[in-house]
Amino acid sequence: AIPALIAGYINSAEEAKIFTEQSLARYNIKLIYPAEAIRIDTKSKTILIQAGSREEKIAFDAAVIATGSIAIIPKIHGADKKGICTFTTYEAAAEIVEIAKTAVSAVVVGAGFIALEIAEALLHKGLDVYFNVRSRILRKLLEPELSEFLNRKFEQRGLKMLKDEEISAIAGGTCVEYVTHKGQKINTNLVIMGAGVKPNVALAKDCGIELGPTGAIKVDNHMQTSVADIYAVGDCAESPDLGSGRFVYMPVGSIGASAGRIAGANAAGANKETRGFLRAQADEILGLQIFSIGHSSETANEIGLKVNVHDLAAPQSANQKMKPFEMAKILTNSEDRIIGGQLISQKHGSQFASQLYKAVLDKEPRKEFLKRFD
Repeated sequence: AIPALIAGYINSAEEAKIFTEQSLARYNIKLIYPAEAIRIDTKSKTILIQAGSREEKIAFDAAVIATGSIAIIPKIHGADKKGICTFTTYEAAAEIVEIAKTAVSAVVVGAGFIALEIAEALLHKGLDVYFNVRSRILRKLLEPELSEFLNRKFEQRGLKMLKDEEISAIAGGTCVEYVTHKGQKINTNLVIMGAGVKPNVALAKDCGIELGPTGAIKVDNHMQTSVADIYAVGDCAESPDLGSGRFVYMPVGSIGASAGRIAGANAAGANKETRGFLRAQADEILGLQIFSIGHSSETANEIGLKVNVHDLAAPQSANQKMKPFEMAKILTNSEDRIIGGQLISQKHGSQFASQLYKAVLDKEPRKEFLKRFD
């Protein structure tokens, strides 16, 4: 809901709520807020909660840690000035909305979908928007050729791309006045940091819960941590990748939701597990539908998985006059089975992306997929 808040489609945190306190109460869920979990005592099975000046201990049979992530602020000189914003919380997004009311321009630093959505929202508000990406947009989701295609299209549609190098300085008094990129001075009083997140693991680490090699909370296929009866899900935890079976850090909403269902059921006494989660992300930015499913060459390389990248042409049966999609790629493993798919379309992209999703989910042999696809 954060980009929707910045765009003005919603105007308060209340409008973004999925469940009210009253609807949760019908399921015997007691909401404690505003409050902070200070400490978990794994031996006595209690959690110390602080609400204002009052502290309270809550006993548990099972607990789920879903503390999310923390926005990464790049180490750029001047990054502590007023006007430097993040967007992982409602309060941070509200600050962007307030500054944007009088701003003429904005610089968005990032590479992912939400950073692009925010850039588009600010563009529609009439601001001059600069998008700064250190390497290339959607680097972990798309192959270089697709990233470059989007870069050209976004520039044509008004987004000013600052590529290949991070902004080197943020200047001004207490507030931002301009940034520097490759020696170019860009006047702005709004800089939005969307350079990624890191897992928020302090609560888990302090009580002795083991972290994985990614720095996120280590879990098994039941979402259980190294401590019995304590589970972890979402952006604070690792999760098993369906394509490789390895535990990786995938801070993606759909994966957090799927893991949450498993952890919630198991905390209540079930015995659910997963073989792994399939990352599937889709968005529409400046009139272009973008789909990324499974592994890209970038994410495969991170875990030492060798892949081959293939161009995917439109099916012969498609209406060639309407140009079914702009570009598409499929990625295969050493057995020539599909473990990733990417597609860019102006419209109707989901009908092709759904076929890619099934192919990646089933690890379908490439020859069989192409035969079916055509």
